[in-house]
Amino acid sequence: MTSFRRIHLAALIADWRRTLLSIIGVAVGVTVVLATLILKFELARPFDAFGPSLTHAAEKGVVQVTPTISGRLPIEAVDRLRAEVAGAEAVIPVVAGLTPVDVSGESHGFFLLGGSCQIELLVGSFDCERRAQDTEPAPGPGVPLQIPAVIAERHGLQLGDELRIPGLPPGSAHLGWTFQEFDRVEGINNGYVLLAPSTDIAANLLGSPGYATVAFVLPRQGAVVTVDVDRVIAGIATAGPPQPRQPAVFENATQSFNLNVLAGILIGILISVNTILLAVEDRRAVMGTIGAVGAKPIRLFVGMLGEGAVVGVLGGLAGVPSGFLLGKYLVDRFGQSMLAGSGGAITTHFTPNLILIAAAAGTVSGILAMIGPAVRLMREGPLASMTSIGGMHRARRIPLWPLIIGSCLLAGSVVVMRIFEHGSLPLNAGINGLTVGLCGVVLVTAWLAPRGARLAIGVLTIARPAIGRPLGADFRRYTLLFALSAALLTQGASSAISSHSMQQLGAKQIGEEKADRLPASLLIAAQSVVDQRDSQIADGTFELVTGAADGRSVSSRWRSTIGSGTLSRQVAGVTPGDWYSRALYEPTNAAATFWQGLRDGEVGLSEIAASRLGATTGDTVELPTVLGPKRYRVAGIFHPQMVNDAAVGDIVLVSEGLARSDWAAVRDQVAVDYPSATDATTHRGEFLDLGAGLRVYDNEQWRSMATSGISRFLEPFTIAGYVVMAAAGLSVLNVFVLGLVQRKRERAALRAIGMTAGQEQAVIVANAGLLGVMVAGLATLAGAGLTYLWSLGSPVFYGIKIEWGVLPVALRTGVAAVFILVLAAAVYPVIHARRLETVAVLRSS
Repeated sequence: MTSFRRIHLAALIADWRRTLLSIIGVAVGVTVVLATLILKFELARPFDAFGPSLTHAAEKGVVQVTPTISGRLPIEAVDRLRAEVAGAEAVIPVVAGLTPVDVSGESHGFFLLGGSCQIELLVGSFDCERRAQDTEPAPGPGVPLQIPAVIAERHGLQLGDELRIPGLPPGSAHLGWTFQEFDRVEGINNGYVLLAPSTDIAANLLGSPGYATVAFVLPRQGAVVTVDVDRVIAGIATAGPPQPRQPAVFENATQSFNLNVLAGILIGILISVNTILLAVEDRRAVMGTIGAVGAKPIRLFVGMLGEGAVVGVLGGLAGVPSGFLLGKYLVDRFGQSMLAGSGGAITTHFTPNLILIAAAAGTVSGILAMIGPAVRLMREGPLASMTSIGGMHRARRIPLWPLIIGSCLLAGSVVVMRIFEHGSLPLNAGINGLTVGLCGVVLVTAWLAPRGARLAIGVLTIARPAIGRPLGADFRRYTLLFALSAALLTQGASSAISSHSMQQLGAKQIGEEKADRLPASLLIAAQSVVDQRDSQIADGTFELVTGAADGRSVSSRWRSTIGSGTLSRQVAGVTPGDWYSRALYEPTNAAATFWQGLRDGEVGLSEIAASRLGATTGDTVELPTVLGPKRYRVAGIFHPQMVNDAAVGDIVLVSEGLARSDWAAVRDQVAVDYPSATDATTHRGEFLDLGAGLRVYDNEQWRSMATSGISRFLEPFTIAGYVVMAAAGLSVLNVFVLGLVQRKRERAALRAIGMTAGQEQAVIVANAGLLGVMVAGLATLAGAGLTYLWSLGSPVFYGIKIEWGVLPVALRTGVAAVFILVLAAAVYPVIHARRLETVAVLRSS
């Protein structure tokens, strides 16, 4: 410890300027890591209401029974659990769902929760029994619900006010009670909870009468109930610890956010390593001398890694405030829009864990940044290090292995995504395929950029020797730093270009789906396009819709979900072969036979579902139902023609009656046919005026909402790419400034023999321009390639094929951002280049 303090800590303190720059570099990376994780955590928090948050007051050992058909646990199964699980102290069924609620003319997300007063065993006591017996609900339309008093006060709600839930007819519910024990539900959807008096009332509001969403089994002290629970629920549900229920699109986003976290750590490494490389080079002779007089190489190696850890921890802690502020901005700017319509309430929480995460991420960045210089110092030995006085004298060359490994990663990502496109690989494989492709881009860029720059410098030297020769000398000295900066900039730029491209391609293609497939109809739903919630159009609302349709053809789609999250499989029920079903789903062959099969009780499979089930036309497949597994004959394979709100590509298509009987499906969309698109638009207002909170789409409205719907899920990744680029701009600035400081004596000598300040400034500008040209060219190619990979995975990620294309707007924006950042990074060095006292520097040297 004494030697570490005398050698390593003393070196960090003595070279405090570079240490500070290294700390700042790590802090920039940690800022990105924390901000991304904050957005990721807050997006997931509302969905914890289905498990972890709901059971926060229960003792350990709670078993959550989750039905295989999402939200459809038969009440008969709950009764059997109570009767046959001897070690259970209580079996608590709950009916729950996230839903927006219109209150006082504004929409807010709430967690609608219904159950008996046994819920107090899960969330804590709130005097449920007394309220149920002694307190009459306030009069009002429909069934009475209660919310926390603090939420009612926040939004000016009064007892008796109507609460409108989209999809339910007017007068379905009102505020009957409030309760003061806000702390019992504060962690459940940020306290935005609607309590229904019973499971039956909640089930009627959510369209699932006869079913519970989940059940919780509380074991007696010392009892083991798992075996009995598994026996009772075999075939219809699974048991385990409380789990969230996150929609598939947010599971996809979670994986993408993990990629941004890795990018943040990489930012910290690449920015800080620039400074560390120069600092270690200046200390090579000293470290070599220490090794020559007897210090063990392994102790020096560990000590240098300790330096990296110290820099990393300090940088991590320094990144906490900026990371939290950036995370808050991302939550407010993007989190709100991503959760809009889902019923989730989102805000930013600061927890002590963020400090630990920042310190850990910073430590990793610092250690990894130090590994390269430390390994080289130990490998070359003390004698070689002692002879390298004065910094980096040898020309750096990038070895061949980054090109080989990077090319293999790129080829592998294409192969993985081509297989993933058909659904035969798990969802995580698609995200990992994109990650592998991006890593390949980084490695190939690190090899190609210096070689391309060397060729360009040769041309510049012929044309302008006064600029080309000093630029070439600088480049040979700082080749590694140039390669790392180019790789970081290309990573951010290609990510931004690909995300922006997919955002525009998806918005354009999905926005035109209705006009292409259902031009003369109105589509009616209880939610916006790709809102992530299980909405329904209740029977009472459907009667209002058919009345407003005034005899025109009306058709419905019914929806249920097998599984959840990344394993979601959607069951869609339609009237086989009618105008609406033919527009939504297109059989791959023998359409008449396909639709007849569905009328006869067979099932149709999307290409994704068929691949995962290993089935084709005429095969028999086993599918879970509300009453257990059943076998069905496959009528054929089909391609979805319009995006579904769940954004799931794994779809089973059945007749309306079969969807309702075997999967307890709810009506989620209605289509009304009109003679022309103009007639449809004319009658749109009649359905909006029904007061049921419906979304009614003609062609223009669909185009607008589909564009915003797909954009809100992709825009955060575009911005994340530009954040990485901005951090890379700091890395470039770091390189330019450190180069000026490192070469102060050399610059003074050149000035003494006739080089002007203007020529030195021209060298810096040429260096910046060269880096910008290399990165812009490589990022354009990489962005187009990543867009191609992303489009391959779109049938699985979004439930619809987004055709690949190269969009000039995304390319121009990305390239412009590259040059703006690089040239901005050169401004200070260009100004600083004039501030050189030649005589004083030469005398002091």
